[in-house]
Amino acid sequence: MSNICDADLQYLKPGKRVVLKSFKGSLAVPQDVKPEENYWKLIGSKAVVEQTNNTDSVLIKFERDFSDLGLATANALWILISDLKFICRY
Repeated sequence: MSNICDADLQYLKPGKRVVLKSFKGSLAVPQDVKPEENYWKLIGSKAVVEQTNNTDSVLIKFERDFSDLGLATANALWILISDLKFICRY
C-alpha cells in the first residue's frame, strides 16, 4: 500500500511519484480565478515528476485528465516543490 509522506523533497527527480497537497501555497481558491484555471481542483491528485530545473518548482504530469475537470491546460504543470508530498511505499 502507498502512503503520503514528507520525505526530502529537494531530492525530487524525474520518475518520482507525488501528490499535490496545495496549489501556489494555498488550499483556498481565490475569488477571481476563472473556472478553466482553477488548478486547486487538483489538490489530492497523484502525479509523476517529469522535469526539474534547479529552482523551487518541478514539472509534474498528473494522472487525472484535466479536460474532465474543465481545466484549459494539458495534464502537466510547473508546481512549487513546497506544494508536493512524496508517495511513499512501506
